[in-house]
Amino acid sequence: MHSIAAKDLYAGAVVITDGLRPASIAALDGHGSDLSDGVHLLFEPDEPHLPAPRMTVDPDHVFRLARFHHVAWIIHSRHYRARSATDRAHISVPYAVRGHWAFAEKWSVVDRLAEEHTITTARPIALDALPGPGEPTPAPPNPDSSLFYRFYGQGPTVLTTGDAVRAELARLAGIHRREHGRTDWEMLHRLPGEGDMRECHRCTRTPDDLVPMEVVIERTYRDVTLDDLPYGWDYELGPAMAYERHLSMGTVTRGPRPRPTITLGAGTFAGFPAGSGPAAVRSGAGAR
Repeated sequence: MHSIAAKDLYAGAVVITDGLRPASIAALDGHGSDLSDGVHLLFEPDEPHLPAPRMTVDPDHVFRLARFHHVAWIIHSRHYRARSATDRAHISVPYAVRGHWAFAEKWSVVDRLAEEHTITTARPIALDALPGPGEPTPAPPNPDSSLFYRFYGQGPTVLTTGDAVRAELARLAGIHRREHGRTDWEMLHRLPGEGDMRECHRCTRTPDDLVPMEVVIERTYRDVTLDDLPYGWDYELGPAMAYERHLSMGTVTRGPRPRPTITLGAGTFAGFPAGSGPAAVRSGAGAR
């Protein structure tokens, strides 16, 4: 999962909000307001008949992207005497694709230039919804996809099965019991750790850190030419540009247009938790 500051968000992003709920951003305005110098976010409503929830956060407020878009290019090339491709270059910077030797050397032939669109989606999953003991992980959506599990806040980045998730939780629980208990100085040994490891700040920063997440990585390929590459970019496309690229290439479709206004209306109230700066401004009706 990737973190992103509120000032870098974009309409169409899907982020993790309070309570580990994925929420799609329908519109945003970064100009601030009379209440705070923040970023105004309008989310798609959970139910079509309900008003869309609104929020204002500090520009540096960090969200977790629940859906991350990425773009890269793959050059399949070969020596002109070879019958099939012998070199495969995976590049995510447009100018580096144009300057690659495969397009410049006379002895090389480029058989295919493919644009790779990757969509990584993470969603919370309950322990009882994981594959049971000994059961395989469900097949991903298509052959170019992959599906695995990880924890929201910490631990291994890839857990391939439900058994692996349960084993890692058992391992952390064992550490909690063995190392984080009180010490009996008369007997000179530690007592078993007390309570749930999710509430132990030496095991986790927050109780949500050990929430299992199901991660799906989907890849789509499009044949392109050098003229199709985005111009004026000398670095990797960021999340917003990658999302727009996916839209332009037809990998994803844009959601319904939001209501025309995002201004904060009557009944709005602001909340500023101690020590956290401008944290939230929510609409009185339909707020998250």
